[in-house]
Amino acid sequence: MSDPHREVQVVIVGGGLGGLSTALRLCEAGTPALVLEAEPHVGGRARTLQVGGEPVDRGFQSLFTAYPATKRMLRDIGIGARDLVPFDRGAVVHDGTRWSRMGTSPRGTLGFEWFGPGDVARLARLGAEVAGAPANALLNGDERDLETGEYLAGMGFSDGAVEGFFRPLFGVITADRELRSDAGYFRFLMKMLLRGRAVVPVAGHGMIAAWAAARVEQLGGEVRCGARVAEIVPDPDDRGRAVGVRTADGVVIRADCVVVATEAPATRALLADLDRLTARALDLQPRGVTTLVYSLTSSFHSGRTIILNAAPLTSATPRIDLVCQESNLLRPGMGEGARLLATCVHGDGSAPDPDAVAAEMVRLVDTWNPGFPWARVATLEDVVVHPWAQFAVPPGVRDDLPDTATGLENVFLAGDVTLHPSVEGAVASGERAATVAGQHLARHASVGR
Repeated sequence: MSDPHREVQVVIVGGGLGGLSTALRLCEAGTPALVLEAEPHVGGRARTLQVGGEPVDRGFQSLFTAYPATKRMLRDIGIGARDLVPFDRGAVVHDGTRWSRMGTSPRGTLGFEWFGPGDVARLARLGAEVAGAPANALLNGDERDLETGEYLAGMGFSDGAVEGFFRPLFGVITADRELRSDAGYFRFLMKMLLRGRAVVPVAGHGMIAAWAAARVEQLGGEVRCGARVAEIVPDPDDRGRAVGVRTADGVVIRADCVVVATEAPATRALLADLDRLTARALDLQPRGVTTLVYSLTSSFHSGRTIILNAAPLTSATPRIDLVCQESNLLRPGMGEGARLLATCVHGDGSAPDPDAVAAEMVRLVDTWNPGFPWARVATLEDVVVHPWAQFAVPPGVRDDLPDTATGLENVFLAGDVTLHPSVEGAVASGERAATVAGQHLARHASVGR
């Protein structure tokens, strides 16, 4: 069964930030693209819930204003500085017995009690190194051969600095409590943190995807939600290329080229029978995140900040790594009520029991804010599980990630799985995929003439 609509030059599988970034750049270049998204809404992991008519994110996303490709995308879809609410500099940390305020700049860390002698000077040196280096040089430097924990130890940081600053902060950003991500990626993230601010769009992170989809359609593209792609259709006369895709309801959409911008498991399944080499490169280890979304009739904490759990790591119970009262940023004048996110990182991809996570939240409330009437004021609105919130990037993994090109001449990849597991990785991959797909179309148009 053929699609009743016209044939398209480019069909993009996946309406997350990688797929939408690809579509945006193609449409800007005059190549209308069709985006097919399996879910009812665009955004993928960067989606936003509506709770009581107000936006609440489905999980903690790290969005830094210094991300270069993301900054370009936000500008081009119309999201400006006025639409981005910054967190207060740093965070609040609790180690199970005491509170500490964490700054993210050398000056802001002068009074941070976890730092030992020389740690502030070491952080200043690290900050100067990463601030002066291009992002790609940081990502591709020799440090990528070291785990982050090894790298920090080699720089001489004290155990207090690692346990009270780097592990709770970067353990959440990278969904990697053990600090095993390669140090090149860590240095890149450190630059982003020092050169910009962590922000939330005023309508939640889903605002980025929604505005990007709207801009794609303004430029002549099309975004279809609820359209799951079942397979890439190979050319019966040339198995080295595709003629389009087949959706789950049997519709074949013909296209000059296909861009796959889905999570690694879905991309691997689509390519398994067509390009086994690329499919094998997508055999990555997941980093899962589970987030409990609460409504509160009384505010749990004040300020535009996050709470990080710096208590010693144990395996006895599910661990809540971050608490963010997002309403403090998005709806600061809403009154006594609040919307709170409690996030648990589970690095092996296996989600914990939500009841156990909720019980751990009750225990933390008693520790962090004794006497707060949690049982009376808190309502659990949703449990959001991201089995593939990120993928693990220990040393060597980024060296073996698939490129934009695949073994099929007109099938290309976008998404963070081609660069690094971040919002920036997804958006930058889309720019790259759009360039490569555009070059492919131009070459074949020239041959056709």
